[in-house]
Amino acid sequence: MSTLDELKKVIAKVTRCSEDEISAETPLKDIKADSLHWVQIIVGMETALDIEIDIEKMKEMTKISDLIDHIDSIAR
Repeated sequence: MSTLDELKKVIAKVTRCSEDEISAETPLKDIKADSLHWVQIIVGMETALDIEIDIEKMKEMTKISDLIDHIDSIAR
């Protein structure tokens, strides 16, 4: 499963939206998630991929693709 597919699955589960609504170009601000949702999304990805996401770097990200790039860079 690709990082995008895994991320879409986690976001859809947490926010109860359709995976079809999420693409690599989706702005993070357009994800209907509050701060608790984002914690659940981050923990879900960390658990699924056995990684640790840098929260400080997330503050600089604007799109799903930015988050995917970060995850891919640390999951290697």
